[in-house]
Amino acid sequence: MSEKIKEFYKKIHSSKNEIPEYATIIIREARKLIDIKIKKDKSNILKIMAHDAKTPGWYLHSVHVPLKNLGLKEDAKNKDILAFFDDPRTITRDSFTKEFVEELLRKYISIIPSKKNHFFTTKRYKKKKEMKTGVQLKGF
Repeated sequence: MSEKIKEFYKKIHSSKNEIPEYATIIIREARKLIDIKIKKDKSNILKIMAHDAKTPGWYLHSVHVPLKNLGLKEDAKNKDILAFFDDPRTITRDSFTKEFVEELLRKYISIIPSKKNHFFTTKRYKKKKEMKTGVQLKGF
C-alpha cells in the first residue's frame, strides 16, 4: 500500500484506539500506487482516485462516507453500518448519501464488511454493465 494512502487513512481513522468517523468502502485495491487524488463530493463524501503502475489511467480506489450522514454515532459497529449499506432506503438523514450508496450498489453489486473496524469492500471490482434489450434507435 502506498505511503500516501496510509497517511490518509491515519487522518480519517485516527489512531490510538479512537473510533473513526468515516466508513471506508474499498472499490479496488492496488499494489503499487504512483499517485492519488482526493475529491470531495457533496455531504463530505470523499472519493480517492488512484493511478497504478501497471494499468494506465485513473480509477476509483475507495469511497469514504461520514457516519453522521448515515445517522450513526462515531462508535457504531460494522453490522450497524452494513444495515444502511444493504438497504439505502433506510438512510433518512441525507438524501445525497442515500442516492450515492444506491448508485454504488448498482455498479458494484454489494458491500461486504472487512476485518478492520469501519472498513468495507465491494463484491465486484468492475462496473456492472447495463444491458439494453429490444430495438434501439440511432443516437440513443
